[in-house]
Order: sequence, then structure tokens, then C-alpha cells
Amino acid sequence: MFSEKPKARLEERLYEPIKDFLQNIFANYYVERKKGEIRYQRAPFEYEEISVYVEVIGNTKRFSDTLKREFDNNTLNIINNEGIFPDIVGHVRKKASSPKEILTVEVKDKPIRLKDIAQAKFYKDIFKATFGLLISSKGIPEEKVRFVLDRDVISGKLIIAQWYEQPYGHKWQLEIHPRFKDSVPDLFKRFCKS
Repeated sequence: MFSEKPKARLEERLYEPIKDFLQNIFANYYVERKKGEIRYQRAPFEYEEISVYVEVIGNTKRFSDTLKREFDNNTLNIINNEGIFPDIVGHVRKKASSPKEILTVEVKDKPIRLKDIAQAKFYKDIFKATFGLLISSKGIPEEKVRFVLDRDVISGKLIIAQWYEQPYGHKWQLEIHPRFKDSVPDLFKRFCKS
């Protein structure tokens, strides 16, 4: 349904920085800390209940056993029979007693198209993800923004963001389009530019 030419190496170079960024914002959001304290620790955490696990699937087209354990039998059958591979997949558990929340991410190194939005929503639905993201290094054109808002495509369903490197340094950042900011969870409002 969403067959495309093989992904360019330019897109693949974005996988690891995006994975690390998401892992860190989930950890920082769910872990209470003292005012001004900065956290750089990655999951699993030795002294806290929170568990954050994010892995890149896009370049290997294989799920680890760690991720497979998080999916029901129907989802595993679809993965095996249909070859459904988002670029990045993970899960977050706020406490040991709480259920894990699934995260799916589709990455693009070109301006976002409607086909990309449909693909990212498809992945979110297949994996029953709490968080479905579509991230592009080129952003989303204005006419697509208007279409998406007019059709109520993303409200509560999909997070569309732009990935960019800050001009003075090597720190990466996610930016939520200002017109989408009301449709994203607080987690992304707090840690992403809008």
C-alpha cells in the first residue's frame, strides 16, 4: 500500500538522533526532578520505576524480541505477514504497575505529503500506539497544513513535527508547527519548540 523506493541514506542518518531525543524527552517528562536539574540518563533506569525503550527498525526491518513481547498475537501476525516496519518503535512505562504505552515514528527527509500522513496513521493504528509521530527534516508545506486542519486529520491521532539542527551547535530539536500545537500531548508541548 505504501511502497516506496529504498530509503535514502540521508533519511537513515536521522534515525539515531531522533530515537535518542525521544528516549530522553519521555524519560524527562515522566520522571520528577528538582527545578533546574538536567537529565541525560537513558533507559533502563536502575533506581526508578520508569522504563523507556526505543529502537530503530527502519534500517534493519526487524523487531527485537524485547519489542515483540509488547504486541498482541494479531499485531505480530500482521508484522510477519505484511512486513509492516515503522522507522522507529518503542514503549514507555510510567510505573512498574502501569501498562506500556507504544510509540511509532515515521521519519522523512523530504517535505511531508498526504501519503506520509496516511502511512504514519496506519502504523499508529496497527500497533495500537499511544503516540504516533511523523517527523520530517523538511517540515510540512502550508497547503498540507491547511488540508490537515480542515479535515481534522491529526487531532489526538498523529503528531507531525519537523526535525532540525539548531544553528549554533550540534543539538537537535523537534518543532511542532504552531497551528498543530493544540492537538499534541503536553509531553511534546513541553520539550518541543512550537
